[in-house]
Amino acid sequence: MTQPQSTQNETLPRKKEGNGCAFMIMAAFIVFFIIVSKNTNSVGSYVAPHDTRSGKMVKGHTRKSTSTDANAIKHRNTSKGYHYLHKSRYNKK
Repeated sequence: MTQPQSTQNETLPRKKEGNGCAFMIMAAFIVFFIIVSKNTNSVGSYVAPHDTRSGKMVKGHTRKSTSTDANAIKHRNTSKGYHYLHKSRYNKK
């Protein structure tokens, strides 16, 4: 009696090669979107052209984004425009 010989051509799971390029591309996209999302916050917002209450035409422009300075609120409260808009706070008799 002869015993059956084992064949050398057994199908073994192959190690997939070439995934490094796909991972690099995915990482590049993730980094790109993170950078783009951080830069969009510092741009500000667009104000469309409009007429004021006094009838003046205001051209469209980009409004400055909110300041990240720690003293920004203090500076806003002491500005000339704040005093002009809130006269009743300072002219109480």
